[in-house]
Amino acid sequence: MNILGELSEQNLQEILENVYRKGQETENISVLELIEDIKQQFMSYTTK
Repeated sequence: MNILGELSEQNLQEILENVYRKGQETENISVLELIEDIKQQFMSYTTK
């Protein structure tokens, strides 16, 4: 599966903005949690 081929530039920008916001709002967030969040967002866009 080519995930990046299925995402538009707009989708990628939204994912990055969401991750940035979460990082700013959460004082102690682990890298693994951020990665899992990114993975879930990628998956949600590719199943639409």
